[in-house]
Amino acid sequence: MENKVKFYGQGKEFFGIWIVNMLLSSATLGIYSAWAKVRTNQYFYGNTEIAGDRFSYHALPQQILIGRIIAAVCVVVWVIANQFFPIASLALLAVGVGLMPWLLRNNARFDASMTSYRNVRFGFTGKLASAYLVFLGLPVLCYLSVGVVSFFGGSQLKAGHFGLGITLLLFAIVLGFLAYSWIASKVASYYLNHYTYGNHHFKAEVSWKIFAKTYLQSGLIWFGLSAIAGIIALMVIGTDVGVFTSPVSGSFPLLIIGAYLFLAMTVMIINAFIRTRIRNYLFGQVEVGDSPVYQLASRMTVGGLLYLIMTNLALLIVTIGIATPWVKVRTAAYLANVTFVIGDLSQLQAEGEAVTQNNAVADEVANAFDLGVGIG
Repeated sequence: MENKVKFYGQGKEFFGIWIVNMLLSSATLGIYSAWAKVRTNQYFYGNTEIAGDRFSYHALPQQILIGRIIAAVCVVVWVIANQFFPIASLALLAVGVGLMPWLLRNNARFDASMTSYRNVRFGFTGKLASAYLVFLGLPVLCYLSVGVVSFFGGSQLKAGHFGLGITLLLFAIVLGFLAYSWIASKVASYYLNHYTYGNHHFKAEVSWKIFAKTYLQSGLIWFGLSAIAGIIALMVIGTDVGVFTSPVSGSFPLLIIGAYLFLAMTVMIINAFIRTRIRNYLFGQVEVGDSPVYQLASRMTVGGLLYLIMTNLALLIVTIGIATPWVKVRTAAYLANVTFVIGDLSQLQAEGEAVTQNNAVADEVANAFDLGVGIG
């Protein structure tokens, strides 16, 4: 049995919430933004439905406000240190990197524990040691290895051993690509295998090969589009070879505009391709519970997501940001429309546990430094 996720939010309806949030947040110098976040999440969660039941968001504004104050202090201290005390800023950077796994893990715990479905809350049970291994240990080990190979490759080139040097540098590139794919799969596995719904645990077998294949295909798309763009550019320029040496050439502005449009379009296409492939794969790997077992499914398409990205961008540009509520609602509606829960949810029985993860500090600090890692 397939249960389609439904979203009932409306752009016009959310606009009223959004504009009030904006005005009050500005009037209170950002203090009201904590209440704004809660109202926004309550609206989107409350309008998301599966099998006739909707989600709820339980965070209190006071929790988020404390977290945001601490996050703001961290940002201010970092900016001041970076401007006036460079050595101290390096020390703060080291501390920040050291705290990153703790922030990401606690961010997931807070967000999950503040979410409920059928009066049963979600949870996240990832261990802190595992977070440090996945978010810090493995990346450092992998890219240190890449750096060592690159160093020896460069040394061989300087010594005149071009064959060995080029071989080592190419090996470093391949090693870095594989390391990135492997780490990305480990991050996804860490999250997916530690979420809970009441007494039900999420499980997923995640293969790094799918990530590597997806990233490789996205690279091929980049090269293919670049080749097409190059051919078109030569056709447009024609015999006007002066465009490369004279900025006042008639074709020069056209070339610059075309380059920017190509870059923007290519980024959107590759972003849509990667997000679609990875999301569909990860959702298809998820199982929840033991008896019965429920599964997730994602049927996102590259064309559908690309259309959403392009039209949302156009709306924001034309309305100078006023269409933000409609953009958020359209995005939520699209994601819901391509998401399914497979299984008879009328048989779902879950027992909730006491929630103790009520600290929003890590959540807000992670958001302040843009450390969020999402899979949806």
